[in-house]
Amino acid sequence: MKRTRAALVLAALLLIPSTVGADGYSSIVDNGRIKISLSYPAEVKIGSCFPLVLQTTFLGSVSVQRLRLTVVYVSEAGSTTLLNDVIISSLTSFSPGNVVSKTYSVCVPSAVRRDPLVSAVVFVNYSRGMVFEPLTHEWMLAVVRDRTYPELLNELANAERSLSSLRRAVEELQSQVSSLRSRLEDLLRENVRLSTSLEEARREYGRLEDRYEALSIDYKALNERYVNVLGDLRALQTLYESLLKENTGLNENYRSLLSDYRNLTREFTALQASFTQLQVLYNSLSDRHDGARQQIGYLQSELEAARASLRDIQLQYAVLTGENSLHRNLAYAQAFVLVVVATGMASVFVSRRIRKNRPHFQALPPPPPPPPEKTP
Repeated sequence: MKRTRAALVLAALLLIPSTVGADGYSSIVDNGRIKISLSYPAEVKIGSCFPLVLQTTFLGSVSVQRLRLTVVYVSEAGSTTLLNDVIISSLTSFSPGNVVSKTYSVCVPSAVRRDPLVSAVVFVNYSRGMVFEPLTHEWMLAVVRDRTYPELLNELANAERSLSSLRRAVEELQSQVSSLRSRLEDLLRENVRLSTSLEEARREYGRLEDRYEALSIDYKALNERYVNVLGDLRALQTLYESLLKENTGLNENYRSLLSDYRNLTREFTALQASFTQLQVLYNSLSDRHDGARQQIGYLQSELEAARASLRDIQLQYAVLTGENSLHRNLAYAQAFVLVVVATGMASVFVSRRIRKNRPHFQALPPPPPPPPEKTP
């Protein structure tokens, strides 16, 4: 085994930022015999601690005299050693595959910022007698800053006033936020309502579109019908004009007929007077007719009695057939009877003829009223 003396000094110079980030990893390999890796966070907070892992892997047979890890904190005020650990302090042999690992917890100090100072140094070399005595003295004159203390006090007062104003503004904004939240809730509810109304309106719009299509079809049909009706209207207008002309002629005929009606009314009045006279005559004839009927009834009874007498005479004639005188008397009797029968039958015939030919008089109706006069 070949022995190699190696003194390894690991110095980690950490510039510490203010936040913790992802983990970091770094490694080195020397001559293919030894591999040293370091696991650490990439960022560390000021005033906090962080883990640090050192792992040494031996790839060949080596001898190590010293292994030391040093962690240094570097800032604008200078450098500070955070860790100085000697892991191997004496000569030690290792075989391939051996691993030396160690975990540390390293803490970072809090940052202390120092302001620049103005100082004055005086040197004097004086003597009392033959021996010189040097004297050196340093005065700290002033602290150098970007802003003086009165300016800082003024800025602090302004900041406090701004802070009060900002607090009032924050309170107002919080009140506005509460109001806006309630308004937002109202608007969300209104949005839900409007969304529902929008859906209903969309459905109604679809129905209205269908209705519009149907109405468009009806409109086209009605438009065609309107054109046809317009043609019919023109024909009716022509017919109206011709009827108006006919109406003019009919008005003239009406006036002529009205004049004729008045003449006929006068004639009707005269006829009605004649009817009254005829009615009186009819009543007189009716009375006479009733008397004639009574006489005809009396003659009919006499005729029946004569017929009975005729039958008796015929019987007597049959008995007295042989006697001439009886025949002669019978002939006289038959002649008399025939005369009576002829007279009765003539009266009956006359009465029936009178009854058949008797007119049935009725009261004449009043004349119709004249039609209303039309103004041309």
